[in-house]
Amino acid sequence: MSKNVYLFQASVSNDDSFAYLPYSAGCIAAYAWKDERIKSEYCLRDIYFRREKPEEVVGSLESPFLAAFSVYVWNIEYSLILAELIKKRFPDCVIVFGGHQVTNDCAMLEKYPFIDYLMHGEGEKSFTLLLKSLCGDLPISDIHGISMRTDGGFSMNPPEPVCDISDYLSPYLEGTFETLMKNHPNCDFSATLETNRGCPYACAYCDWCEDTRIREFPIEKIKAEIDWIAEKHIGYCYCADANFGILERDVDIARYVIKKRKETGFPGIFKPCYAKSSNERVFEAGRILNENGADKGVTLAYQSLNETVLDNIGRQNMGVERFRKLSVGYNAAGIPTYTELILGLPGETLESFCRGMCDLLEAGQHNSMTVYECQVYPNARVGNADYQKEFSIKTARIPMHGIHYLPDFNGIDEYYEIVVETERMSFDEWVDAYMFSIMLQSFHHLGLIRCFAIYLRNEKNISYYDFYKKLYHFIFSDKPQTLYSVFGSLRERRHNIAVADWTFREELYGPVGLYFEEGAFLKMAGEFEKVFGELLPFLSGFGIEPEIFEQLLKYQKSIIRLPGKDRLSEKFEYDFYGYFENIYTGSRKPLEKRTNTLLIECPQKADSWAEYAKKIIWYGKRRSATLMTNSYETVNRIFE
Repeated sequence: MSKNVYLFQASVSNDDSFAYLPYSAGCIAAYAWKDERIKSEYCLRDIYFRREKPEEVVGSLESPFLAAFSVYVWNIEYSLILAELIKKRFPDCVIVFGGHQVTNDCAMLEKYPFIDYLMHGEGEKSFTLLLKSLCGDLPISDIHGISMRTDGGFSMNPPEPVCDISDYLSPYLEGTFETLMKNHPNCDFSATLETNRGCPYACAYCDWCEDTRIREFPIEKIKAEIDWIAEKHIGYCYCADANFGILERDVDIARYVIKKRKETGFPGIFKPCYAKSSNERVFEAGRILNENGADKGVTLAYQSLNETVLDNIGRQNMGVERFRKLSVGYNAAGIPTYTELILGLPGETLESFCRGMCDLLEAGQHNSMTVYECQVYPNARVGNADYQKEFSIKTARIPMHGIHYLPDFNGIDEYYEIVVETERMSFDEWVDAYMFSIMLQSFHHLGLIRCFAIYLRNEKNISYYDFYKKLYHFIFSDKPQTLYSVFGSLRERRHNIAVADWTFREELYGPVGLYFEEGAFLKMAGEFEKVFGELLPFLSGFGIEPEIFEQLLKYQKSIIRLPGKDRLSEKFEYDFYGYFENIYTGSRKPLEKRTNTLLIECPQKADSWAEYAKKIIWYGKRRSATLMTNSYETVNRIFE
């Protein structure tokens, strides 16, 4: 009689309407059950992917022989609680944990007595061999990358050597998810696609890859998986390569995605993580995907612009001049870009972080920027005790934010561990740095006064750092009523590390949580005229000629998209649209006094605040959808 095996890869939320297919668990299953011995000895009864109530899950299991959990930061607490309940109900059930949240030692075996085995690194081969060992085919000592309990305590076998992955099977093509999808017909599934494994970099904050050698999956397998995704009408596909565009064939993969999208309409979005050192291949792959509407923008990742920080984390960035040329090239091609920074890296100061953000503006990154907290992962160098001691790193364990998904954890909270202080940045400075980033993103990248900042930089030689530093001082020192109420309340929430209520959520804007900068913009957009009234004393203090100031203010306010506003017809005495477009594309020309009527039509409707928050803020932030002048809209000028 076959032994029952259950796999678990819980989603981040219990939302019934959306979930990723449990790709990691599927890969393990597809590889293991190709083996005839395993087919004869074991029955894969189910793969659980939702955060169902643990008691109900345990009640649904039938004589489980083995329960294996794929764990990461978003499901570790849920998985531990569920595994312990399974062990209590079925004491003989073998409990296995694998995934990035499993430390590279035996610590979890010591801490959690209900876990029997730990899988370290890739699990396809080690899990398959464990199943064979449990039915007596080979000794457990022959299995690489596994830890277990012994009579004397614990034992850890040597890691699995880096191996060829060409024979790893696809859970999509092997039919692993067919029953799962049939049993959840109303769930909007997203898919994960790997075209390779490995990363040539070794950044201290990252635990993505264990090897610097890039190992490629066969191109025939990749294309067949894309075919499957299209046939199943999967709307969103996340490409889990560490550096898409690093290989020449990645451009061909992008072309194939678009070919299937044109034939079938799917996948609607193909979202890769682009290569860190952006090059012509990345540009071409990004161009293909974005010109055809399959991506929301290309990442120009930086993490930090401070050379000391880069040395401390083992990272090299492209030069700022290279970044500037790339930004101009992408803007000229109408391809949105966004830049990622990490707050809390060792060696960063308050000033260096804020200046770094503004240096990216100087280099042309006006479109979008995202600032992440430095999260601490157990197998990354930042998670190492000696590394933390070297840089006086202090961390905090905070609740998972619930941003951009429904916050339904089914009663079991998950947590991040993040850096909140280092030897060069105190906790209060960390809060100030974060709030500066919120201000910069909401006013510049979401566009509320971006035109003033760019005009003053180019015509009055006022640096972006000086401009936004003065704005920060204006908000928190002069305390204009509406602006201070927005940013002051967010700063108080940020400072309260014990509660860490860092998700912006209000019923007016829908049920999904948002980032603070998104919430700040929404609150200011809701008080649009009042906010600009409060900003007038600040904006009028930079010496812009009265006639230009009046027209620039009119232009800036006119191009901000608000709910129900999907077209614009406005007359200006100056060609502001041409002026700013020339700056974005690296061909700055003097502002021309030329009467023109600006006509803009936005095909995508957003009438309510909830619709606006979802379509324009959440979905559209990385293409500057809050500005009607973004490259996705129809813009015309009529000159007199």
